[in-house]
Amino acid sequence: MTAAWAGVGAAYARSFASLCEGTVPLLLDRTPDGDHLDVGCGTGALARAAARRGRRVLAVDADPEMVALAREATVGLGVRVSQAALPTLAIASGSADAVTANFVVNHVPDPWAAVAELARVVRPGGRLAVTSWTSAPTAQAVLFRRAFEASGARPVPGQRLPEHLDYDRSADGLVDLLAGGGLRVVDGGEHRWDWHVDEQALLTGIRGGVGAVGQTYLAQSEEVRRRFEGELHVLAAGLDADPQGRVVLPSVAAYAVAAA
Repeated sequence: MTAAWAGVGAAYARSFASLCEGTVPLLLDRTPDGDHLDVGCGTGALARAAARRGRRVLAVDADPEMVALAREATVGLGVRVSQAALPTLAIASGSADAVTANFVVNHVPDPWAAVAELARVVRPGGRLAVTSWTSAPTAQAVLFRRAFEASGARPVPGQRLPEHLDYDRSADGLVDLLAGGGLRVVDGGEHRWDWHVDEQALLTGIRGGVGAVGQTYLAQSEEVRRRFEGELHVLAAGLDADPQGRVVLPSVAAYAVAAA
């Protein structure tokens, strides 16, 4: 994982983790029962759900704070949680019936090497299922951009991978990435869901430096931060809300499933 995710585990758990949980049922439905390896487990939501389906789960993450959160989330479920980072997992080849990487390959410094390592640990006959954000602006990204623009925020240069290491951030691009790892792709496309999130939860993640929005927020002056929060409140009030008053943000991500 990139360094920008170090030390933001608690803020992520209270905010954007619920967004990434929107693809968990998809990944579990597309992979078999048995020995399950969840790579980049984050706060442990996918590992917890896999264990509740009766799978024998090993969950790994590069960040020690995420490892601690995942351990806490899976207490009593028999899930093993340890620290490991792509592209070197130190896990036996062909040891997992199911391997999942939920919003991981879009954060690593070498996606091709990462997928090759994920392919290595899939047992013959097993499945690898991954998700990735695409290059299309998400509903939350549009919301944040509008709030930053209205508050007069100073743009922060984005970090892009060298062209020879990157992949096309689309459903087809994700399929090509898995095929490049020597796997036979059996399914792929876009998955859509609604993210229901409280405005204060959003602010918790942003103030905590989570993702590009959090890093941009922290790069601003105190005055601009206050303006941003005010603009975000106004813009969020104009969006659809659920009966609990949470903002509803339509979400879409690419997914791909491959066989060893």
